[in-house]
Amino acid sequence: MSTQLTVAHPPASQGLVWMQLGWKWFRGAPIPWMGMSAMALLTLTAIGLIPTVGGFVVQVLSPFLVAGFMSASRAAERGEPITFLHLAAGFQSEAKGKLAVMGVLYLAGMLLVDGLMRHIGGESFQQLAQLAETPKNVDPAQAQAILSHVLPAMMVGLLLMAPLVMATWFSPALAMFDGFSTANALWWSLWASAANWRPILLYSLWLGLLGVVAMLIPFGLGLLVFLPWIMASTYAAYRAMFVPVQPTSAFA
Repeated sequence: MSTQLTVAHPPASQGLVWMQLGWKWFRGAPIPWMGMSAMALLTLTAIGLIPTVGGFVVQVLSPFLVAGFMSASRAAERGEPITFLHLAAGFQSEAKGKLAVMGVLYLAGMLLVDGLMRHIGGESFQQLAQLAETPKNVDPAQAQAILSHVLPAMMVGLLLMAPLVMATWFSPALAMFDGFSTANALWWSLWASAANWRPILLYSLWLGLLGVVAMLIPFGLGLLVFLPWIMASTYAAYRAMFVPVQPTSAFA
């Protein structure tokens, strides 16, 4: 049975509050959080190295990764210890079938967007990659011609990726914690993200800035902090936007 929820509409400033809450939960147990992140990244990297199918499997497993970090975030909110066992929460949950379907749908969406981008851009993506390998031999006129095809394709891809990301952002938590079906979880995640575009925009801008900083820190240490922080703050956003419906008394 699914939980009765309603979608709240927090102010734009809540985007920063979610970041602060995520940092608070991370700061309470940084070593376990970073250990979880290292294990997750190493596992996904190893799977991604499998020829042909590795990248596809990683995409399918992404909702399970989110579910694991959502489980750890809920534990942090409740003051419970953070352990590696949280990474397996999605596989142990009754929602594991729903998470698998979400992963397949996410993969299908990614492939569809990628195929459309390549159709619009034609051979420009391959030509751009070749130019990147030999930047000293770049002809400005040729580079401009290639970019004139690549940029529109990338813009279309970004526009199509936005609803896909919005639909899969909170859906693992809705399926695992609230018993939503796959379709309802995806729809509620998309709807809530669109309805709360102001705090989501502020939150996303902060994530983008912090992501750039994290990538600049050597040896991947920045990612070991950034990944749990983003996941914990995502849980904070989920808790703020999806509010249980309070039962009304028949005598009220």
